[in-house]
Amino acid sequence: MDDVDRIRAYYVAMLPFYDAASEDRGDLSFWQSMASRWGSKRILELGCGTGRVTQVLSSHARVTAVDLLVEMLLRVPQRAPEAMMVAADLRDLAFAARFDLVVLADDPLAHLTTADERTKAMRRIAGHLAPEGRLVIEGLYRPRRKPLLVPMRAIRRDGKEMFTVEEIWMPAAERSTWNATYRYRRGSSTVEVESLLRSWSRDEVDRLADCGLKVESVWGDFDESPFEDNSPRIVIVARP
Repeated sequence: MDDVDRIRAYYVAMLPFYDAASEDRGDLSFWQSMASRWGSKRILELGCGTGRVTQVLSSHARVTAVDLLVEMLLRVPQRAPEAMMVAADLRDLAFAARFDLVVLADDPLAHLTTADERTKAMRRIAGHLAPEGRLVIEGLYRPRRKPLLVPMRAIRRDGKEMFTVEEIWMPAAERSTWNATYRYRRGSSTVEVESLLRSWSRDEVDRLADCGLKVESVWGDFDESPFEDNSPRIVIVARP
């Protein structure tokens, strides 16, 4: 199974839970701010999933929404019918247009688990920015190389519990890589999905210069607080 098949299997398994589990991420006002801050007219969203962030971006500008999986893109029109949808691999982007804003929410780059893959993708992405454009990446960040158990949380809708989800993160062989396991429980049924993922490091942020990008800001959360070693995530703003 190549990496595309692996990623597809991962998301198809979690698709029945994907939207509900993502609702409370607390990031939509942040993406709304990014869409309006620089007066963007053309936005490229990479790894759009089922269109949760696409919907917010589309209220400000024309959006091209890209995902590797058609299974995800089929759900986007329910939220953002005006967005243009494209199935593509981040490593092989080839649009003639240049964009004022390129957005990567919930880190689709996490599935690119080698430094070479990351560099190839980032160079492609940088080549799609307009001269005054901005790139905003919400990156996966795991600062400590030790097992991490994210406590089980209940996903509710209309006051009723739909399912529970727990996460287990185990350090993998390569630096910055993790074996991530998600367990979804609904009644007596359990669905377990696994994937190899790569987190960001300060070194990787510094290497963006080699991809034709100048880093403007590095934040530790959606409130734009400065990035620190114990931040819950890493948010990177860069320009050509």
